[in-house]
Amino acid sequence: MNITLMVACIFIWASGLSISQLESTKLRIGIFDSRCIAVAYGRSAGFMNEMDSIRTAHTKAKEKGNTELVEELEQLGPTKQVLLHQQVFSNGSIKNILEKLREKFPALAKDNEVKMILSKWEIPFADESIELIDVTDQLTVLFNPDEETKKVIENIKLMEPMPIEKISIDPMK
Repeated sequence: MNITLMVACIFIWASGLSISQLESTKLRIGIFDSRCIAVAYGRSAGFMNEMDSIRTAHTKAKEKGNTELVEELEQLGPTKQVLLHQQVFSNGSIKNILEKLREKFPALAKDNEVKMILSKWEIPFADESIELIDVTDQLTVLFNPDEETKKVIENIKLMEPMPIEKISIDPMK
């Protein structure tokens, strides 16, 4: 018997697991539909407050004659809108949104017994040794969605994402 096989047998014996249990153990990975998270965030009080802050800062910059800041803020609003469109209607990265939930991920992972959480759109392949656990609803609830937002989220789940190349970079379209 070679040393590797002997170590494996000792591990199995010491852990109390059978070979069939080891073979049936799957790596659990949490997945989410990024579009649903983006909708919950985009319709949240937190996002509305961010947009109000931008408008307030813009007004104050205009009053003070700070043209550089005015131009920056006038660009920021439409940029946020285009980004949100890419996130909601396609599969654009939601890293900026996930940062707001960073401290929630360890508990979410523990509760769902997953080792990793990532966007379902970023998994080009997973074999049968991986068990994918959908945590979308658990993430959207963190933005306190109202009933209308919950309906929008359910509708988005039924649709395929639009190719990101088809999302206009003009916020007025």
